[in-house]
Amino acid sequence: MRPERRLAVRALRAAPGVLAAFAALLIALAVPPSARAWCRMTTSQLPAPFGMCPTGIPLEWHRPCSRYNIFADGSRTLPLATVRTIFETSFSQWESIDCTGVTVDGMPNLEAHLSASASQCDASAYVTGGANVSTIVFVQDWAARDYDSSAYAVTTVWHSTRTGEIYDVDMEINEDGHTYADCPAATGCADGRVDLQNVITHEAGHYFGLAHTPITTAAMFASSVAGEVGKRTLKPDDVEGFCTVYPPGHFDGVACNDTPRGGATLTCGAVDEGCGCSAVGAGTSTSALVGFALLALTGVVGARRRTRRAV
Repeated sequence: MRPERRLAVRALRAAPGVLAAFAALLIALAVPPSARAWCRMTTSQLPAPFGMCPTGIPLEWHRPCSRYNIFADGSRTLPLATVRTIFETSFSQWESIDCTGVTVDGMPNLEAHLSASASQCDASAYVTGGANVSTIVFVQDWAARDYDSSAYAVTTVWHSTRTGEIYDVDMEINEDGHTYADCPAATGCADGRVDLQNVITHEAGHYFGLAHTPITTAAMFASSVAGEVGKRTLKPDDVEGFCTVYPPGHFDGVACNDTPRGGATLTCGAVDEGCGCSAVGAGTSTSALVGFALLALTGVVGARRRTRRAV
């Protein structure tokens, strides 16, 4: 098995990144609203200039069904039943896309199933050759995890560096610096709270392999005002990207099996902290893109990277 690596993508901090963020935002605003600028996450370790797609092998699921679990502690501000409903609603935005007029008639048959079982894993990890869980965790020690304080959430996409196949996705939601709510759909929240559905619809796009777009109105734009609800609804740029990656008929004849690669577990498994993380091999190297965070508007757009290796 060749060495495996973990690639971490982090957003720029708000204070030192103000000028960079402002310049990048001007670039984004210069893109006509009707333009199609969606990008895919790839195996590349090199950051792409803002407004350009990363090079490398594109990432995507190679099977039609996957499974994710919400960590047992849930959210500190929202009931677990509400959180589950929000996740199912956000993911269904993508799963129910109608690709008519985008590729060919029909709908992609790609599904992400929310498990009834609570995850016992509160960190992002992928275990070599063993059972795994795609975990969703609300984080209260955000600073200790060395994530950008302005980020609403960080999504980790574990994948094969040879084929781009997505193996596992973990999502960490920042409750250290933000308060989440189920905001009114018509008005959003005006009191500084963050609409959870707005954030999760964006992160679900990363779950399926889409990267950020410079289209400011799209769900996959990299930043968001705290109380906005605009990313709850997918825009033409988001739809075109998803339908291009997963056109109707893409999984025809492939059985739906949402068991994680290597088997299912509710715990994090054995992670070798000395190496960074464990990742599944099967004869190929495996990476994790960590980040693609949705950021508060004042801290947006740029990214820095850190590489950690695993065996």
